Parts: sequence; C-alpha cells; structure tokens
Amino acid sequence: MTIEEITQALATVAENQARHSADIAEIDRMLAASLQSQKRYDERLAAIGDIMHHLADKQLKNEERFAETDKRFAELAAAQMRYEARQEHLETFYRLFEKFVMDFSNEAHEHFTETDKRLAELAVAQAKTDEQIKGLAIAQARTDEQIKTMLDHNSSALALKAKKKQAKKSASKATKKKRG
Repeated sequence: MTIEEITQALATVAENQARHSADIAEIDRMLAASLQSQKRYDERLAAIGDIMHHLADKQLKNEERFAETDKRFAELAAAQMRYEARQEHLETFYRLFEKFVMDFSNEAHEHFTETDKRLAELAVAQAKTDEQIKGLAIAQARTDEQIKTMLDHNSSALALKAKKKQAKKSASKATKKKRG
C-alpha cells in the first residue's frame, strides 16, 4: 500500500471517525434526550402512581362511606318497617276506638232516648200529681172552712151555754140570798 493509499485510507478512516463521532454525538444527544424523556416519564409515572394511590385511598374511603350509607339505608329500611308496623297498629287501634265511640254513641243515644221517654212520662205524672195536689188544697180549704164554721158555731153554742150556766148560778145565788 502506498502512502497515498494509506493517507486516503486514513482520510477515509478520519472521515468515518468524524462521521462516527458525529453519529456518537447524535446518539449521545438522543440518549440524553431519551434519558430526559425517561426521567419525565418516570416523574409522570410517579405522579400517576401518587394519583393512583390517592385515588385508591379515596376509593377505599368511598367504599367505607358506601358501606356506612348501605348500613344507614338498612337501618332506615328497618325503621321504616317498624314505623309501618306501628302505623298499622295505630290504624287498628283507631278503627277499634272509632267502633267503640260509635257503639257508645248508639248506646248513649238509645239510653238518652229511653231517658227522655221516662222524663216525659214523669212530666205527665208530675202534672197529674200537681192537679191532685191542687184538688187536695181546694178540699183542705173547704175542710178548713167547714171546721172554722163548726168551731164558730160550737163557740157560740158554748158561750151561750156558759151564759146560761152563769145566769143559772147567779139566779141560784140570788135565791139563796133571799132565803137567807
């Protein structure tokens, strides 16, 4: 090989080396960009991981809340069933009370009707009694008048008898005095 050939080979090698260095520089730049991209990817992946952990925590909390909500709904449903049972009992008691009131009202109405009837009969009897009392009062007044008339007559007769007796006594005393 000649010097020219060696020089040319060295020039080719140098050219290739320069191209190769440029390629390596390009590869280094690409590797650096790739590393930077990988770093950003890792950062984003870490951020996504944090977000996923945060979301997982939120999901667990939501599941706990859903479980608590389900529990509360179950308690509410049980309370609603108890309320409906109580409501049904209250309605039954109300119907019984309403029947009692109606029965009582009917019995009271019958009782009051009977009482009104008896009171009307008593009023009629009272009116008859009042008439009889008036009759008795009139008869008593007549009897009193007759007794008064009899007493007046008897008093006059007694007074007359007493005068006669007095006069007889006086006459008998006067006769005794004359004899004496």
